[in-house]
Amino acid sequence: MLRTAPGLEALAQARLALGTGSHATVGGWIAGSLALLSGILLVVGLLTPMAAVLTSAVQMWASIEGLHDLAASEPSVAVVVAVALALVLLGPGAYSLDARFFGLRQIIIPPTRSSR
Repeated sequence: MLRTAPGLEALAQARLALGTGSHATVGGWIAGSLALLSGILLVVGLLTPMAAVLTSAVQMWASIEGLHDLAASEPSVAVVVAVALALVLLGPGAYSLDARFFGLRQIIIPPTRSSR
């Protein structure tokens, strides 16, 4: 769910940006294309950390530049960015192509000695 939610949001925003017709700007087309790419990568779980960073960057860029097709509201942009950045720190998860290709990662914390 952590990977799919921002991925679907990026896909929805890409659909809005790319489906606007003749009045779309070049910046809107670029942002929409990047949102489409990052959304697909997040949903399937391929290159997840890079796709999450790309999703965050596109959402922040759309918000700063005022690309209203991509940035619906400031709170939703903040939530998508926060979830995507958390995903960078947590990784792709067990049900992803990254896990298939690179294997699951385990962090083993060694026991500490008592200071007594």
